[in-house]
Amino acid sequence: MDSTASFSGGGDATDQMSSNGDNMMESVSHSSTVSGLKSIVSVIVKRKVDDCYLLRDYEGKGLWLPCTDVQNNETCTAAAQRLGFELFGLKVTIQEIIKVSLGKSPSLDRDISHVTYHMTLPEGEDSEDSPAGQTWLSLPRIRELAEQGRSQSSLLFGVEVLTHLEANEVGRSADVSLIEDNKYVFIDNDLMSNHSPYNMLLKSAKFGPKEQELLYKEYLDVSFPSQSLNMSQFQILMKRLGFIDITSNITDYFRAFDTNRRGFLTWLDTLIGLACLEPTTPHGGSPAEYRCRYIFRYYDADCDGVFNLQEFRSMIHDIRVKKKQPVTDDALHEDVLASAMKFCSHYKEGDTLELPLNDFLTTVGQLKFRGTSVLFRSPRSFLTGPRSPGSPRSTSPPNKRTKKEFTPLYGRALSTQMSQNDLMLTANNDQGYLSERPYELATHTVKVRRSGALIDVKALWDLKDTDAFSSMTSQDLEKEKMRYSRYASIDSFNKGSHANEMLSGLKYFEMAIKKKPGADTLQEKKAFDWGEVDMTAFAKCLLAMCEQLKDLLRTESRLLRLRSPVYILGDIHGNYHDLVCFEKVLWRMGPLVTPSSFLFLGDYVDRGAYGIEVVSYLFSQKVLAPSKFFLLRGNHELRSVQENFNFKRECLEKFGDQVGLKVWDTINECFDVMPLAAVIDNKVSGSLE
Repeated sequence: MDSTASFSGGGDATDQMSSNGDNMMESVSHSSTVSGLKSIVSVIVKRKVDDCYLLRDYEGKGLWLPCTDVQNNETCTAAAQRLGFELFGLKVTIQEIIKVSLGKSPSLDRDISHVTYHMTLPEGEDSEDSPAGQTWLSLPRIRELAEQGRSQSSLLFGVEVLTHLEANEVGRSADVSLIEDNKYVFIDNDLMSNHSPYNMLLKSAKFGPKEQELLYKEYLDVSFPSQSLNMSQFQILMKRLGFIDITSNITDYFRAFDTNRRGFLTWLDTLIGLACLEPTTPHGGSPAEYRCRYIFRYYDADCDGVFNLQEFRSMIHDIRVKKKQPVTDDALHEDVLASAMKFCSHYKEGDTLELPLNDFLTTVGQLKFRGTSVLFRSPRSFLTGPRSPGSPRSTSPPNKRTKKEFTPLYGRALSTQMSQNDLMLTANNDQGYLSERPYELATHTVKVRRSGALIDVKALWDLKDTDAFSSMTSQDLEKEKMRYSRYASIDSFNKGSHANEMLSGLKYFEMAIKKKPGADTLQEKKAFDWGEVDMTAFAKCLLAMCEQLKDLLRTESRLLRLRSPVYILGDIHGNYHDLVCFEKVLWRMGPLVTPSSFLFLGDYVDRGAYGIEVVSYLFSQKVLAPSKFFLLRGNHELRSVQENFNFKRECLEKFGDQVGLKVWDTINECFDVMPLAAVIDNKVSGSLE
């Protein structure tokens, strides 16, 4: 892997690399195949005189660690020593510090690894001279180049240049060896069967295991040996997948994909972004919220999380273009003003527009603003297979519906406001069925007793063979049943879900049972006692629900922006009795069909004896009604605080040392990703103490 650029020793490579950057696209060969990939070794060489690291241009794609393939019958250590001799012409001392495995998938015919070594030069060889085709850069300068990747193509080929060097700094300073085995995230059949937001999006885009393998192969062909894509490599990948016209908007698309603002895209970043771009991904249910977040980042050019007037105008312009509506100054100005008022009712011409992401999602989710479904779409499906460079672009349009479909407004029979996480965004298209659609259907009907309890909960298809539907509607209903099953209300009313099973168990925990004379079916127990419940089964249910909750909490902002009506509840501290009282007074029918939202200010555990039960209840309600239950992190949601109080001890006493410690750790992982503060109607309501 000889370098294709010649750099002078000492100093930055920025100026030298800029001339190569324009030619990166032309210099990439498309002849490589995944089956031809070999394990590689790279080396970290630090110059003591100025603390600079040795980098070199990797095949015209950007600066990277010096590396080489591991040849047949050669160990990684031998390959690293060979590379050291090629670089410096002498024997060097090496130490393995990082190992990254690409894992084993059908795309790979063997296990492929990238092993990084720390290389120590002999005394007297640590000079300021640079091997031919290499350059020395300081770690602060490398960080600057990585940060540049957020707005333009980074001069670094992959993020490993930064992450591996930072790991080396930590490891060497502590005089320890760092060994990692990080596999590419790959979603398989088992994961595809659960209801996490990622998997629901991938299923709606029809990105099954085989389709992911196809995309994974293309990703590896472009990214290898890196585990990430810079902007230039991202552009190459998108063109290989058929998105020819991406060049003029490459910065906008890259910004939308780069959810964590790294300046580089991982495999998971790329996969989820492609699913959002897929032209056949429905713009409804959970996938719609993901797509709307990507749309927002695409137009949020200054990355401040708020639409200004120019960014908002760009979005309205593109919607009008997609719908073949006139984009004259007058027409566009009128549409921008009318649309802005839908998002901000007080907005008037001449005002400064500041539209945050949460307000954008809420307004679109409530169908007050339409048109986003035509945005952020690839001109062709990524699942039709890659095209070779230069082949003609397909002119066939994306799949269009051949008949009108009704879109259910799920779970809203008794709710006065639309869910934020359960967005129901109607799929507009150029034919414009929207104005012709006479009604929308809810997925459930419920009856409410005077006590507030819900009874006779029926799903839409339970009424299929009754007089409520015509025969033609019943046929449509059966065909669309799988699509409806993705909606959050289905899981909310599913008695077999982890969250509902937990709530049922907590009802049993809450009530007292007195054994009747002659009855032997139930064991007598006191109120707020588990009796003879299998606590191991309880722990398994709680752990499974925590995994589901973590994915949900990661999608929320650290600062929540809520609108009244909202009930605000303070420190519970393991007092399950009070929590039950709150339920009976404030959300007796359940939060999903209660008009108000509920904000909890943290401090759920410690002091009281029922921290586990309080957490289990709140987590369950959050999973079932993510747009109604909001949980902030308090100072008792910290491990160090809990160890000084009683929550950790409570977990160990209720579940045993081994399972209890796992439960405690998993619950705290959920606490780690909780929001820290909330704003209701522009007033600060709570924050981490």
